[in-house]
Amino acid sequence: MRKDPYSDEEVPETLGEYRKLCAAFGGEDCRAVAFLDKKIASSPNGEAEVVLAADSQMRAILMPMMVS
Repeated sequence: MRKDPYSDEEVPETLGEYRKLCAAFGGEDCRAVAFLDKKIASSPNGEAEVVLAADSQMRAILMPMMVS
């Protein structure tokens, strides 16, 4: 986990942490998990790849994929 610079809350740091959250809330079959699986597969560090984007940006990308 990392501290979000805007809210000072603890937020996911790696692709794997985001994947676990998306799977827990959206299910293993949701589009967000599929999206993250592709990113993990193409990333040199796999699930341990550190996400540089702000958490608000990650939520904006992933949330719609979990509900549709």
